[in-house]
Amino acid sequence: MKRIFLSVAMLLVGCRSAATQDQSAQVATESFYKSYLCAFGSDEARPYPADELRKYVSADTIARIDAIQEIPEQELIESDYFTYTQDYSREWIPALKVENARPFLNGEVVQVIEGAGGGRSIHLEVFLRREAGTWKIYRVRDITNNHEHPIFNAGAIARAKVAAESGL
Repeated sequence: MKRIFLSVAMLLVGCRSAATQDQSAQVATESFYKSYLCAFGSDEARPYPADELRKYVSADTIARIDAIQEIPEQELIESDYFTYTQDYSREWIPALKVENARPFLNGEVVQVIEGAGGGRSIHLEVFLRREAGTWKIYRVRDITNNHEHPIFNAGAIARAKVAAESGL
């Protein structure tokens, strides 16, 4: 009887734990976007705090974006990586929807709908994985425009570096 009770208790704890993990990727994404969009939509031209970025975004992704940003005249990231926009207005933030976290490979993918002005919206897929026990964003795709910045494309990055060095 004790074995049955322990088995049932462990099963229930495992189910609850899995449900909490599913929600936590979604909650982490929502927290990031609410904070990020407020800063990005600010009238003050100051960057999003690095410590906040590290709290929500994978170290590898930050390193890749930083390396690309150091390439002069690069055209790999022609808009903000996390919003796929050139600029953002705080007035659009109420249209933000973060939903449908689902398993994807060794992490989760979350659907993000952000307001884009004029009643339009942009649908993003935000990919997260655990890093040091915390859900971190490592990849963002623009579903609306079927576009993804090539931060994981080593060939594209190498070509951009060569073009910058040769003055093209």
